[in-house]
Amino acid sequence: MKEIAIYGKGGIGKSMLASNISAALAVQGRKVLQIGCDPKHDSTRLLMHGQRITTVLDYIRDTAMLDQKPDDILFHGFAGTGCIEAGGPKPGVGCAGRGIITAFELLDRFHIKESYDTVLYDVLGDVVCGGFAVPIRREYANEIFIVTSGEYMSIYAANNILRGIANYDTDTPRIAGVIYNSRNVSGELERVRKFADAVSLPVFASVPRSEAFAECERENMTLIEASHQSPDSTADIFRDIAKRIIEGTPHYSASPLTDEELESLIMGTVFYENSEDATADKSSIDQAGQPAGASMLAPEPDVSSAAGSRKNAALADLLSKNVIRDEPLHGCAFNGAVCMSVHIRDAMVLMHSPKSCAYISWQTVSSTGRRALYERGTLLPSSLLPAMEATDMDESDMVFGGTDKLFDKVQEILARKDSPKALIVVSACPAGIIGDDIDRVKALSTPDRPVITVKADGNLSGDYLQGMLMAYTSLAEQIIDPAVKREPDTVNIVFEKVVIKNAESNFSVVRSFLDAMGIKVNCRFLYNTTYESVRRFCSADLNLLAYKDYTGNILERFFTEKYGSEFFDMQFPVGYEETEEWIRGIAEHFGKHEQAEKLISENSEKYFDRIKELRPVLSGKKLFIVTYNHELDWILRAALDCGMEIVKIGILNFSQDEGFRTSIPEAADIDVVEDYDPEQRVHDIEQLKPDIILGNYTTEKIEHKAIFDTIPMCPDVGFFSGLDLVERWSGLVETGTEGEWREDRKLFDKYYA
Repeated sequence: MKEIAIYGKGGIGKSMLASNISAALAVQGRKVLQIGCDPKHDSTRLLMHGQRITTVLDYIRDTAMLDQKPDDILFHGFAGTGCIEAGGPKPGVGCAGRGIITAFELLDRFHIKESYDTVLYDVLGDVVCGGFAVPIRREYANEIFIVTSGEYMSIYAANNILRGIANYDTDTPRIAGVIYNSRNVSGELERVRKFADAVSLPVFASVPRSEAFAECERENMTLIEASHQSPDSTADIFRDIAKRIIEGTPHYSASPLTDEELESLIMGTVFYENSEDATADKSSIDQAGQPAGASMLAPEPDVSSAAGSRKNAALADLLSKNVIRDEPLHGCAFNGAVCMSVHIRDAMVLMHSPKSCAYISWQTVSSTGRRALYERGTLLPSSLLPAMEATDMDESDMVFGGTDKLFDKVQEILARKDSPKALIVVSACPAGIIGDDIDRVKALSTPDRPVITVKADGNLSGDYLQGMLMAYTSLAEQIIDPAVKREPDTVNIVFEKVVIKNAESNFSVVRSFLDAMGIKVNCRFLYNTTYESVRRFCSADLNLLAYKDYTGNILERFFTEKYGSEFFDMQFPVGYEETEEWIRGIAEHFGKHEQAEKLISENSEKYFDRIKELRPVLSGKKLFIVTYNHELDWILRAALDCGMEIVKIGILNFSQDEGFRTSIPEAADIDVVEDYDPEQRVHDIEQLKPDIILGNYTTEKIEHKAIFDTIPMCPDVGFFSGLDLVERWSGLVETGTEGEWREDRKLFDKYYA
């Protein structure tokens, strides 16, 4: 696919030229898509016979994500040319450059370009922020034309465009040349030629000023279309441009002038004449015509292949429930990405963000470690002492870009004697808004010190869970080596939840089961792990999901499709029946039947002995459950084994899961209500009169005398999870519902005041 970017100063006639080139290419048999990248959104007007089409940004603003369709923003004009306008915000509001980035992301999600063999980007060239530079990034334009007249500001804009191209082109040149669009200004042809010679570019084509263009403007059509009815020699210029584009033309590197050189050139002063200043200026350009130090810039990833397109399509489906349901944000994607990335213990997380964002994320991460230490005496170095630093973006970075600051910080960290095994760069909202391309710092990687990026962009991408998913997939793609050799009797643990108190104790229980069967753990993805174990992810023979909920299922699909990974079909087991089934399933895969049966036998006798003791107390007692948990078999099984009656289950809406799941046959006879209204709880309690109420939180509105117990969002794993909870109810039932234990204030005053 040929992707052509046409840049030039606003008002120079860029859109007229672009439309005629597109029309000429289409007439000569090319399937052409023209994308207007100017907030005025008038690039395709002549191709569309004057019709003002819906812009991508207006469409994104007015249409819910799941309702968006490519046909709503793709229109067809003269000779079948595809026409798209990116659009922009109201003048003086927001960042038009960021709008270009957002529009292009939608076009990529819809894979619109794949239906065309030529894409032409018409770009406003006197705005040089990161957003308007998107079309000249490596994943887009592979051929660039610069439009100019002989006026000083037009040439000044052309030189600035060359500076922008030089920031991205570090290897293969892409500039086809200068297109001179005459304004009938005295001496302009000479100035354009002098400028083109000075920057080592050819004048690819000269377009004279002609009344024919004005006539076509009035008729709302291109000169190419009009010439079918009334031949015009100027139209032959565009036919020749199209012919040369199709046949292929040489490309040149960007060699911009300094402001002083440009002024001297346009004002007629000779420059580069043996002056010390000129020598100093020329020294800033290397032999390849690139700015000195350009090798520090990262090559853009090549996603032009079909395989690259499929990969991006797969990642586009990895969306949080919040993004899909268009719910209010549950946290920030930047925070979620940071909180996951920090769990690679020997890596450092560099937050490309302001201090405030960095501080909030540091508090989020470290609070988990502090709580584990204070409440359980568990030391979690990755949470308690996280390796995190920030670029501390400020207002100046928002205006002028924060890439230089990011480069300096990355270089400073990598130069330290105790530099980390890897550096993970995560971007916050401000970096995304101004279009900072953090992928460029990958060029600073060394074989033993890789630089990895997670383009989270804060709330722009979604909620906390969306940031988690972005970290999971980005880190996997950049670290995992799919060519490593498989190791026998080895597993990976996937998707342990980093913010829960019992993550380490649950892992210890699971590891004790695996140890008893002679199975070792390679990687915990991503929890308290190392760079090397993540790199060797594909060495494991089997992958075990800690939680098979909404997020866990997404990760299983990602690893299965991306790496062909095999997953065990159960999550970490909670409760007697699940644990027994889980152990036997693992044993079946690895051929560890004898060890498994011994392990089950040791725990089975303990479980049923305890059930016998509980039945006399709990048999016939009514249990009412209102919870965010979507999987309750571990509680239900233990309660039913004790002879309890489950009168109702209310499942509350939860941002990180959906769909009540059970494998217990008796559940078919239980009243289960999904998306339960919490205001209904008081009424149901008065009607059902349960003996025990189970939920994630209590309420003072309940007057019915019953025992209330809290259900953990992430329960302990193993044989006795439900039994431990049920045993607590037994003790409370024997104590009675009228006892002094219900008077919390009185007990507090008595024992602690």
